[in-house]
Amino acid sequence: MDVEISVSAKRCAAALGLIVAVLVAVSLAASYLSFVRIEDAFLSEVKESVVRLAWVDGEANIPAWYSASLLLVCSLLLATIAIVHSQYSGGHALHWLGLSLIFGFLSLDETVQLHELSIRPLQGMLGATGFLHYAWIVPAGVCVILFVLAYLRFLGKLPGRTRRLFLTAGAVFVGGAIGVEAISGKHASLHGEQDLTYHLIVTLEELLEMAGAVIFIYALVDYIGRQFTKVSFRITSP
Repeated sequence: MDVEISVSAKRCAAALGLIVAVLVAVSLAASYLSFVRIEDAFLSEVKESVVRLAWVDGEANIPAWYSASLLLVCSLLLATIAIVHSQYSGGHALHWLGLSLIFGFLSLDETVQLHELSIRPLQGMLGATGFLHYAWIVPAGVCVILFVLAYLRFLGKLPGRTRRLFLTAGAVFVGGAIGVEAISGKHASLHGEQDLTYHLIVTLEELLEMAGAVIFIYALVDYIGRQFTKVSFRITSP
């Protein structure tokens, strides 16, 4: 039996974006709740659990899982494009594969927070403070520059619509991951991480990262639909 599943780029992006909006709204409520004092021990424990599960900057919680899932979807879509190009057209298949590996790593990092392991060693090495308080953004910025240089020709040969969407997604994602992260680092170095302003800055950072991933997913699904029209997966059984 052949089963065909149609995917609309616009509907897919709208659904993913709606989930992002809900997660951010719930996170904002959790951020406010985290500063409310509750005397009852049980209710206080419930509050801490809700905040841990809902805050977008938390680890091993719902927003972290969703963000990692978005990046993993990007990786799988990129791998699909790479496979198709390698089999039929050879259109920069290695570049697509490289992007797939990068987003696979970003998904892993979102899950286990690998980049945070470098913050303290780099702070000591660079004497980083202020906007560089979260010192991992220094090597991350260098990697972004090297990536742009390596992929300039690839971007130039993409269809105009896809190139614009890729650049928009990249600007939104990097703007959140590095730009707003620098602002949150500045605030943290001056005022610490335990105030509502810091929570709002971090929420904006995570919102931009997830929004950038959603835009990129839209761009990839749109590219697949326009370039290949139909992609079939055949699964064989013994």
